[in-house]
Amino acid sequence: MSGSSGSSGGIGYSTGADSCESLVITTQLNSPKPAVVERICVGDKLDVVTVQMGATTAVVAMHGGDLAGGLASPDLQKLRECLAGGTYYVATVIGKNDGQVTVRVSAR
Repeated sequence: MSGSSGSSGGIGYSTGADSCESLVITTQLNSPKPAVVERICVGDKLDVVTVQMGATTAVVAMHGGDLAGGLASPDLQKLRECLAGGTYYVATVIGKNDGQVTVRVSAR
């Protein structure tokens, strides 16, 4: 999936953790929203939440209440389950290059 910045999502790295509290995922924002991304700085913490999009439950990163972009990872289903179970996650911005934003998702 490509955002208006031309970046492609789908890359990701995970610790392969068994417990929700130890799950850590490093990935790029998918379909980043340019107006939101321009306000994001390295070190910012984004809220990780689920949103219903038709029949699909998407996992997204929010910045100040605005949708920054989606998250993709091989462990997305585990992340969804942990969020549904009440574990709260933040996505810490660890890199930003033009419209591409790299985040590390971890339990708070």
